[in-house]
Amino acid sequence: MRMLRLVILVALLFATVFAFVPTEKAAAQTGCARTHVVQAGQNLFRIGLLYNVSWTVLAQWNGIVNPNYVYAGQVLCVSGPVVPGTGGPYVPPATGGPITIYPGNPFGPTTEPRIYFPSVTLGQKFELRGYNFPRNTQITIGLTTLGGTAYTPYFTATTDATGQFYVTVTLPAAFVSAGSVAVEARTASGYYGRNWYYNR
Repeated sequence: MRMLRLVILVALLFATVFAFVPTEKAAAQTGCARTHVVQAGQNLFRIGLLYNVSWTVLAQWNGIVNPNYVYAGQVLCVSGPVVPGTGGPYVPPATGGPITIYPGNPFGPTTEPRIYFPSVTLGQKFELRGYNFPRNTQITIGLTTLGGTAYTPYFTATTDATGQFYVTVTLPAAFVSAGSVAVEARTASGYYGRNWYYNR
């Protein structure tokens, strides 16, 4: 009797496991123009970089609810489903704003406004790059020290048609010898990004 229970339990376990493993055939049935088999250690962000597709679009194309969970052997559609009658891949409409991925950007993909420093000359100046801000909008750049109370506006910049900006900022005299510099880039409508660096 125990042996029969063990056999049934093992059979149910195998049936459950194999019922949730996608196959190449299943991906091909969706009409996908190109697929990718997930390798150990890969995630949607890294796979998206391989095919120049954002991870959010990959999740949408593949019906992935939790983008943090993909597994080795999973077959993903990486070109979008084929549009019937055209033979070309489906491109979903843009929603929520652009997702910009920069090499070396520690934040990864996001739709939130972000700023970072491509270059800093301590005690003198910094380069500031921002993205995912509203398009063609004036940005006020405020400064304070790390842990300071309020950002004081010193500079302005304007985003381009993609919601990005890039400026070189010369430090005001009050910050030349400061131990840290905290920067805020803010629009009049309330979108903002913040970052900081040690100035020594």
